[in-house]
Amino acid sequence: MERFGEELFPDHPDEQFPLLVKFIDARSNISIQVHPDAEICRQLYPSERAKAETWVIIHVEPGAAVLHGLKPNVPLEELRRRCEDGTVIEAMRRVEVRPGDVLHLPAGTLHAMLEGVTLLEIQEPSDSTFRVYDHDRMDSDGRPRELHLEQALRSLRPGEAGPPLIEPRRTPHAWGSHEILVQIDQYSVERLYLERERAWRPPGRVPAVMVVIAGQLEVRWDDGEGRFVRGETFIVPPGIEALRLVPVEPACVVVATPGER
Repeated sequence: MERFGEELFPDHPDEQFPLLVKFIDARSNISIQVHPDAEICRQLYPSERAKAETWVIIHVEPGAAVLHGLKPNVPLEELRRRCEDGTVIEAMRRVEVRPGDVLHLPAGTLHAMLEGVTLLEIQEPSDSTFRVYDHDRMDSDGRPRELHLEQALRSLRPGEAGPPLIEPRRTPHAWGSHEILVQIDQYSVERLYLERERAWRPPGRVPAVMVVIAGQLEVRWDDGEGRFVRGETFIVPPGIEALRLVPVEPACVVVATPGER
């Protein structure tokens, strides 16, 4: 954004990049946490930013799982007690996952990755994270890491978590197939299964982030080309007229696009 802000995000060149896209490899249990939504930020935490996120599962060790939202009918006082006595996992939905599964976590969803899960995360660019339990981990000074129980409980939106797993409909095409995974105001996420060459156009005046999940891909644009393999990511600025996506071998690509403002 410092070097290419006007080209990447022409209507808002001085802001941060509108998405955060990253791989997370959970070598141990991740803290149980919640992120505030925009309304809670406006009311209570004006220095914070809202954060919705979407997970695409990449790899799962045997028996690994994620935590997504609360079990039905868990009252707030029970949740508070379980956060304080370290039994909050017992109040949460444990979701067995496999490679390719997709989960959406609206802001206000209590959640955590457990050991043995690797995933691609697409999220709003925010560090607003309120932890309720951290598996008794210590910081560099040997003290328990900070928790944010009151902020988390006020940010919680248990009724908005929705079903844990998304079941996208795959649409066949001559070049392969396509799925729409998530469409919210903040961003959209699609998945392309490429078996033959196809043209792709950037949507409007926002950049798109493309992540190669499987296979190998040649990408050709107005005055250049590149080759990308599993695990590599590239950004398509809105000034590109069209891309040619050419699978060197069958490829799977996740495309994340911020919402138009």
